[in-house]
Amino acid sequence: MTAKEQLIREIEQAPDFLIEEVLNFLLFITSRLKQRVNENQPVESNQNLPSQSFLNFVDEISLKIPPEEWAKLPSDMSVNLDHYLYGSPKIEE
Repeated sequence: MTAKEQLIREIEQAPDFLIEEVLNFLLFITSRLKQRVNENQPVESNQNLPSQSFLNFVDEISLKIPPEEWAKLPSDMSVNLDHYLYGSPKIEE
């Protein structure tokens, strides 16, 4: 089964809200790809281009954040994410 066939199969079973999210993501990736082509930037001919483009996008954003700002983040962020987002009790390590 190809990736396209598998995606179509999953879409047929997915709820509408999830399909909207997937569509928005696909449109975002497509517009980024068109933007790069229009800017005459070389595009990788990798079969996993959308996921690769997304990871490159995340890397680009990460590089724009100075190290001083990264240092301000709590070291227990992964363990206590609910605490920082929703105010849940903090888990002590």
